[in-house]
Amino acid sequence: MFTIEMFILAAAFGLTYGFLLQKADFCFVASVRDFISVGDSRTGKGVLVLMATALIGWGVVLTFGFASLDELWTVPFGLSNLIGGLLFGIGMTIAGSCASGTLYRSGMGYVHFWIVLACMIAGNLLFSFIYDPWAIDYFFEPLATDGGYSLYEMNTPFLILPLVIVAIMLLLTIKRFGVGGFLQGVKDSLTDWQGNPFKQQHWDVRFCAFLMGITATIQFAVFSNISVTGPETRMGGVILGSIFGEDAVYNNMYLNEMFAGYPSVGLGPEEALVIFILVGAMISALLSGSFKIRFPKAKRLPYAIGGGLLMGVASRMAPGCNIANVIAGVGGMSIASFIAIIGMALGVFIATAYIFKMPLLLFHNFDDEETV
Repeated sequence: MFTIEMFILAAAFGLTYGFLLQKADFCFVASVRDFISVGDSRTGKGVLVLMATALIGWGVVLTFGFASLDELWTVPFGLSNLIGGLLFGIGMTIAGSCASGTLYRSGMGYVHFWIVLACMIAGNLLFSFIYDPWAIDYFFEPLATDGGYSLYEMNTPFLILPLVIVAIMLLLTIKRFGVGGFLQGVKDSLTDWQGNPFKQQHWDVRFCAFLMGITATIQFAVFSNISVTGPETRMGGVILGSIFGEDAVYNNMYLNEMFAGYPSVGLGPEEALVIFILVGAMISALLSGSFKIRFPKAKRLPYAIGGGLLMGVASRMAPGCNIANVIAGVGGMSIASFIAIIGMALGVFIATAYIFKMPLLLFHNFDDEETV
């Protein structure tokens, strides 16, 4: 049973994520796409900081007993993670943003991403109706290697592996940039505050990534693992149930499983968290004067619709989106998440470098959209 305290916590976490995502202009697809196209590693560095923070954070939480191994987000691993991640990477490149990017840009007033978000939810529902009997028998079962597994299940102290992985990341960074370059990067990541920081349009992505990692660690300790597309699937189920009745949800094997533990077909704390990500991004944009209702050009609509639908279906195949796999998956050292992230990066690379040959609509300059 859900309590009012759970909804308050969810709202607080959602507001924080939305605010930080907007301030950082944080998008997983940009971290790969921008590096391929122009060698820009700014967002990619933020992704690595987020992963490192989550690794240490989850290790600390488990070490001090604030959460247990059975609370980790782990799912069966196999080729389905790679294929789902690959398709998700292609989908978010087409759409122009990842799952978290879609949320914060929706909160900034980009109608393009309202359409992407709606089509993602439609894609979630589409998947639910092909899951049983086709997908489970002919896709998931044959491609699954094993059940969910976390490297924390190895017989080692919980903090050992996270510290070793982060130490390797730091050594590679120092080898690439030198000690001076690394320290300068740490200094530069601390945003140069000028006046009221809440009114600044952007904060350094590495600084925001670190704060998001800390926030997600606290959420894991006191609430739950962070998830976006799972709650969005349940939102789709609520819409479906309100139109066709709750039996339409409960008679579907996949949606029935999604609402396990829910007293009825309705919104819970995790769905509230996603909604408040939008609110947090809107507040951040309003404070900095960057909130505007922007209507997409007609030629971009097929990309919003097609990319969103593909992201919705693929997020159920992987399963999970970039934010769940990069934070909860990497933090929990889930084998499935490592595979899915590789697939997502490959999908962005293939879509950017080969399918669409980089430019034009897929580099969406959304600033030229019509505003009101």
